Amino acid sequence: MSKMKDTIIMLYVDTTKIIQHSNKEKDKVLDCVLICDNHDDVPGREDFTSYIKSNSKLSWVGAAMNIMSSKEDFVIIKDIKSKKGSKSFIKIYNRKNGAGSTHIDGHVGKIKDRSPPEEYKIKFMVNSGGVEKKYSIDPKIKIF
Repeated sequence: MSKMKDTIIMLYVDTTKIIQHSNKEKDKVLDCVLICDNHDDVPGREDFTSYIKSNSKLSWVGAAMNIMSSKEDFVIIKDIKSKKGSKSFIKIYNRKNGAGSTHIDGHVGKIKDRSPPEEYKIKFMVNSGGVEKKYSIDPKIKIF
């Protein structure tokens, strides 16, 4: 685990490949994404778990995987939703008070117990060649 306290979770998307699929084609969508963070967590897809510290800040950022071959393509994180709802340890900031429209910021409060990994949904929008589509994936966060 990195010595950094705060976490940036990056969602890399093969924009030219994913735009051919709908969100209903989960396996094909997952073949087009890679999630990683600024810690030593092993990059992954939907089964990716980011191990974060209690009482830390979080940011989710999207990026085109092959930016040199698709320079005008982009990925925007639209929403983060915990599957636990209001009981989640993930607290998302209001876009108007923080990141604006390019990414999503949040935090984790001080957690005493080391609960099991929490599943959440990343909703994101991809623009490739002027075509926009929305997708979602379900990674996890665990407090250590």
